Amino acid sequence: MALTPAAGSGCGASSTPPPPTQSERPANSDVEWDNFDSHAYLRHNYSALRADDREILCRTRDFFADAGLSDVRCVDVGSGANLYPALSLLPFARAMDLCEWSASNVGWLRTQIDGYDELWDPYWQVCAEHPAYSALADPRGRLAQVGRVRQTSVFDLPRRTWDAGTMFFVACSISADRAEFQHAVGRFLSALQPGSPFAVAFMLGSRGYHVGQRWFPAVELQRVDVVASIAAGAYDLNVHEVPPTPPLRDGYLSMLLATGRTHG
Repeated sequence: MALTPAAGSGCGASSTPPPPTQSERPANSDVEWDNFDSHAYLRHNYSALRADDREILCRTRDFFADAGLSDVRCVDVGSGANLYPALSLLPFARAMDLCEWSASNVGWLRTQIDGYDELWDPYWQVCAEHPAYSALADPRGRLAQVGRVRQTSVFDLPRRTWDAGTMFFVACSISADRAEFQHAVGRFLSALQPGSPFAVAFMLGSRGYHVGQRWFPAVELQRVDVVASIAAGAYDLNVHEVPPTPPLRDGYLSMLLATGRTHG
């Protein structure tokens, strides 16, 4: 199967999907990603800071604060309409690439780089509870200084380019093909230099999701699937499952955050 560009973060959205039949396994190339409704996704997922996102952000913040990073090249893969993974890397970034394929998401990201919306202030306030982040007095100005939006696919990431990275709710939501999920995880890890710290997040048990009126596929993953996909390319792996309290939408089991460092 030919692998084609993937959209950004999209595991979480509204509405309950109809259960797919065994023959309905849409690949990434089957999806019109340029029609992804960034604003509908943003409203449903991030207009208010949820307890589960807060927990994931706290754990990611603490991980990067303890990773010994300073003035490094950072990447957020499949940013979509979500800025908080990039914010978790911001104090340590000499350069920050936000990589996204969907044209609509790329357009939204470009409106945020020079001065992101107030909606993201509560997310930064969570980061700033740690002194490594509170020392950064002007996060908006810093993102404008170091941030760059790149329209590129997870499947086309260059090898060994960045020193730290995030990929949140992406690999699980770009198709219903398990091989594409595994390939996306592998390409993300190989895009980082050996020994680079990373944080990745997934929805477990998701079979698909609506954004606005459009249906998007997902891979129905269990914890063991995620660990197996990461373990070959990483060490010091730490995995934490975050139960839905309350669920973001119907049709998934939980969120899972994994942190670690890349193998050489």
